[in-house]
Amino acid sequence: MHRRRFIRTALLAGVLASRRWWTGASTGRPLLVDADTANEIDDLYAIVWTLLQPDAHVVGLSSAQWNHRLSPPDTVRQSQRLNEDLLHLLGRRDIPHPLGAEMIMGKPWGGDEPRDSPAAQLMIRAARRMPPGEKLVIASLGAVTNVASALKLAPDLIPRVSCYILSGRYFADRGVWDKDEFNLRNDLNAANYLFNTEGLELHVMPVNILYDFTFRLDEVMERLAGQGGVWEYLATRWLTHSPSSETWIMWDLALMMALFRPEWASQRRVPTPPENVRREVHVYTDVDEAAMRAGWWETVERAQAAAR
Repeated sequence: MHRRRFIRTALLAGVLASRRWWTGASTGRPLLVDADTANEIDDLYAIVWTLLQPDAHVVGLSSAQWNHRLSPPDTVRQSQRLNEDLLHLLGRRDIPHPLGAEMIMGKPWGGDEPRDSPAAQLMIRAARRMPPGEKLVIASLGAVTNVASALKLAPDLIPRVSCYILSGRYFADRGVWDKDEFNLRNDLNAANYLFNTEGLELHVMPVNILYDFTFRLDEVMERLAGQGGVWEYLATRWLTHSPSSETWIMWDLALMMALFRPEWASQRRVPTPPENVRREVHVYTDVDEAAMRAGWWETVERAQAAAR
């Protein structure tokens, strides 16, 4: 189905339903989500779930690049279009949604020269508005170009933010890091900048703990397809992106759920990789896949019930 038809569907069904679901109230910390939304499937599910949490205080949804050698030339703009679609479908165009950087921090061979962008500037403004002693939460679902650039451009942000990233692999039983991972490799310079930034509160969800957190295509089609609005959009995204995949690991959704529901995940403080500045960061070591699946479908059922 063409994306414009989704927008028309949303105006008829999804937006009004989502506005009834959305209470306008939030009790959580200010949160900015930075996502390479057009890269895969799970980013969209993570964004929708987050925006439908009654305690979410989302102050921005920015687009991130995934500029590796096999990607199209305009990855950040593709993510931007999907972000805008989701905000339309959920009736949340009030949330700022700036464009992120298209290129990595520094050069392919290293460096930490920042990539300024509207996304980085929103992060700077939002963090500087935080009251003394409070922090802006930045959740990065892809390469961390935007947040690392914001910190490089405005070092006064370091004590004002807490960063949550889906990045790399960490083997807790051996205390071993592995940086050969999609998000991390898409801007290794930016990831190293975060690891090296002393005083930065950094929470890392390694991908190797998430292999069992999967959704099934048949269940998604049964429960989302034909429901109109954002649900139809999510179902069709799977069919258009990976129609032959009967299951999908919900990487990005896990990070957002761990942030909002810390009882669904375990984390510990560990040393940074040995090639980085020696300090400690927070690393997730396990997630409760059953609780997360149930949490997703509970949110869906509540939103769908509110639309009826």
